[in-house]
Amino acid sequence: MSSDVVPVSLQLRWGDMDLNAHVNNVAIARLFEESRIRASHRLLARDASAADGRELLEGGLVVVRQEIEFLAVMPYTEDDVTCSVWLSRVGRSSFDFSARITGVDDTAYAQAETTLVRVDVSGRPAPLPDDVLAAMSDRLREPLPLRSRSAARA
Repeated sequence: MSSDVVPVSLQLRWGDMDLNAHVNNVAIARLFEESRIRASHRLLARDASAADGRELLEGGLVVVRQEIEFLAVMPYTEDDVTCSVWLSRVGRSSFDFSARITGVDDTAYAQAETTLVRVDVSGRPAPLPDDVLAAMSDRLREPLPLRSRSAARA
């Protein structure tokens, strides 16, 4: 796995299950959120020696779009699941994280593409600092092969 792909180990909770005895879709969205936060400290840093990417958050980051594709039913397990997270697009003030959740047997349960926008203290889009933009651009990997909505309807 590339060093620009951050594996995040996550524990499921009993309360993540729903009446159908599998991990609820909302719980899966939360797993993606937790993974994004943990991975962002490395993926948004100015350089490899930086402690983390917190300096980017002077105003904040706002999720403006998230698409989740559910690939298989995720059963509750005491084993950790892994969410692999990487940067798949970088723009002037926005960027995309790709992420995939897999089990210990490498079963892919869900994948997501999430677009975030950097905002200033007034909530308006703000450009990424040039050095952060350059560092993020160097870490780009391929986006996920999400099914198009038109193909899913066919």
